[in-house]
Amino acid sequence: MARHYRLLSFMSKRILMSLCCTALIAGCASTPNNHDSSTVSHESARALFQPAKHAMDRGDYAAAIKLFEDLETRYPYGPYAEQAQLDTAYSYYQRGDSEAAVAAAERFIKLHPANPYVDYAWYLKGIAHYQAIQGAQENPRPAEEALSTLDTLAKRWPHSVYAADARLRIAKIINILGQRNLDICKFYYVRHAYVASANRCNTVITRYQLSAAREEALYYLTRDYRHLNLPQLAQTTAAVLAYNYPGSKYLADLGSSAKPG
Repeated sequence: MARHYRLLSFMSKRILMSLCCTALIAGCASTPNNHDSSTVSHESARALFQPAKHAMDRGDYAAAIKLFEDLETRYPYGPYAEQAQLDTAYSYYQRGDSEAAVAAAERFIKLHPANPYVDYAWYLKGIAHYQAIQGAQENPRPAEEALSTLDTLAKRWPHSVYAADARLRIAKIINILGQRNLDICKFYYVRHAYVASANRCNTVITRYQLSAAREEALYYLTRDYRHLNLPQLAQTTAAVLAYNYPGSKYLADLGSSAKPG
């Protein structure tokens, strides 16, 4: 977690610097009175931002959230407000409040879809969903949401500094969801509900084909087809198992139909 904090903190500084430069450029085109007013607001927002950032840096996330939200309420526009929105999401994440972190990140994405650092918000949203994953036996929705969000990040911003970590998490999520569906497949199988079992096995094989559970799913799908009196499908599935996993421990149990042609 410390590694992520250093990375996010570094990116926060970059974001703020970029946004401040944009604000200064816009301010040059203002009238003198508007410029003075903008400068006062900017300085006031900065005065509120500093203690919020200090609270976040020392790990007092509850205080940081309150201060960041207060800053945005008083000064809803400008670079410090945008930075506060991102840091609010991060602070919620660090507190372990995944739902609030997701909501804060989604809000930033909705308000600033073209922001040059919107990939940071997508990453925060993804790891907040990831944080809520309890395991293969629990509610799969956080895992599915994390997979969708991180996949969007990795595909839309393949060269983002967050893309590599997103891909690592995606691989873990695929294993989690693949194992969950395999467990359900086996649950139905031992109860002789072979159609339902086959459907879950197919989910593992098609949707989570990079999962470690795919090998065993092919085995159970072969057995499901045999019980359903579908010998051709059973033979084809067994052959796929043998081709992709020639050393599989399940081949001996399936017999000659599993031998590659």
